[in-house]
Amino acid sequence: MNTLRILRNDRTDPFENLSVEKNLLELELHGDVVLMLWQNECCVVVGRFQNPDYEVNLDYVHARKIPVIRRFTGGGTVYQDLGNLNITLCKEKDNIVFSHYVLDEAKAISNILAETVRKLTKAPVVVDDRASIFIEGRKISGSSTAITAHKFFYHSTLLVNSDLQALKECLRWEETYPEDQHDFVKSKRSQVANLSEYAPSVTLNMVKEAIICEFVHTLAPKDVMFLG
Repeated sequence: MNTLRILRNDRTDPFENLSVEKNLLELELHGDVVLMLWQNECCVVVGRFQNPDYEVNLDYVHARKIPVIRRFTGGGTVYQDLGNLNITLCKEKDNIVFSHYVLDEAKAISNILAETVRKLTKAPVVVDDRASIFIEGRKISGSSTAITAHKFFYHSTLLVNSDLQALKECLRWEETYPEDQHDFVKSKRSQVANLSEYAPSVTLNMVKEAIICEFVHTLAPKDVMFLG
């Protein structure tokens, strides 16, 4: 690959951030790869093919004025706050880094994050077939992928020190869609954990720097450019 463009996005407005993320698809990248690290204020983000009526505790979020936003990629519904780190990678679809198969490409990217977590926590880290990351059976990271005519787009979340009680209150955990709701994708719920449970002294800035270092090491770009 040519240049790894690292975008440090300090915005925290979820509506603005999801717009910025989608705009990455419009960039002319050629052989470059864009990596963006960012955080959102408290919100719930639902996947493109989901029904929030059955994914979100709407009474709870409305009472607390927590916004519910739909993203343009698939995947499940997630709770986000400033203790959660978002990781976005965008590249030309034909710029193959690990595999011609989309799911294998996504899983390889998740493995970079998993290796970062492994080094920070010294804990047993597992990446499953959905490119989600677990420690001791509890999920700390989920991901979603989108393919356009010209772009490959990967997005993941990483629980660092999020409010897990708020997460559990905001999401519906029974995973029951009515039988006639065949056109929607249902989230797969898992028990969750924060990375900080396994590395109590870790900070979000430490995690960001560790992720950047691991991507640079693994992707071995010809050049690294910091933006933002």
